[in-house]
Amino acid sequence: MGISELLVAVLVTGISCINAAIPAGAYLRLKDPRFLLLSGASGALALLGAFWTWGQLPLGPPGWVAVNLPTLLLALFVTVLLLAATLWPRNA
Repeated sequence: MGISELLVAVLVTGISCINAAIPAGAYLRLKDPRFLLLSGASGALALLGAFWTWGQLPLGPPGWVAVNLPTLLLALFVTVLLLAATLWPRNA
């Protein structure tokens, strides 16, 4: 357990929560199912980040929530790519 792993796990959770809200709002406005899929992918990453955050806390979590820094950094990279795909302006 380290502070860097906890910080990256919290970043994955937070960015994924923000990124799940943006396409969910677009789905409610436009009813395009692609936005629902983006929101679901980001929601799944947020849930995974929450499990990883739980695994880094000193509360005696189960072993299946343990993660290492390279895996966290890869998940953070995927999360940032999803956020960039969501926020990138569309060519009209």
